[in-house]
Amino acid sequence: MFLRKAALRPVAKWAVVHDGAVEAIERELENQDDDLQAVLDISYRDLERRQPALAKWLSEEVSKRNDELAQSLGYFLMVTVFRAFREAFPTRLGEVDEGALQIALGTLLADEELRAHDPLEVLDSDDVVAMGQPSVLAYVQHHLEEALVQAGDAANIDDLDRIYRAVLVEVIALSAAVDAPAGTIVDALA
Repeated sequence: MFLRKAALRPVAKWAVVHDGAVEAIERELENQDDDLQAVLDISYRDLERRQPALAKWLSEEVSKRNDELAQSLGYFLMVTVFRAFREAFPTRLGEVDEGALQIALGTLLADEELRAHDPLEVLDSDDVVAMGQPSVLAYVQHHLEEALVQAGDAANIDDLDRIYRAVLVEVIALSAAVDAPAGTIVDALA
């Protein structure tokens, strides 16, 4: 699909999380009926260890939410999105430092601004992120929709939207942190 304009950079083919990685995380979590919280907590500690700047920022974004459902969803998604990237790229996922995190956040904000001021624009920024990471965004959107159904009329749309945006920043940042496979042209030029 041709994009008229975008501040978001395309995701390199070698940095796209494949369906199998997301499915592996889903299968593993489905098998953790009684121990799901323990598995998520272990995964969160791994996120903190491997991605300290990203983990700190995401935790702050989640903890700012007043809605319990939004907090739970945020915690779940920030951990499982990280795990999907780790599953797909166990040796090629680099660290998102503070600078890279600010670039991801600024890029999303710039893209949203571009789209907000163009009456002919039919895509939202999350659509562009979904084009780059379709499996991950389908997973995120599925869980967001489930949360909306679960909450019904009591859904705190603002808090859920902020969680969604934080996870979009995570996806953008982690996508950029995937190192090229050895021997690629990008690797040779670096």
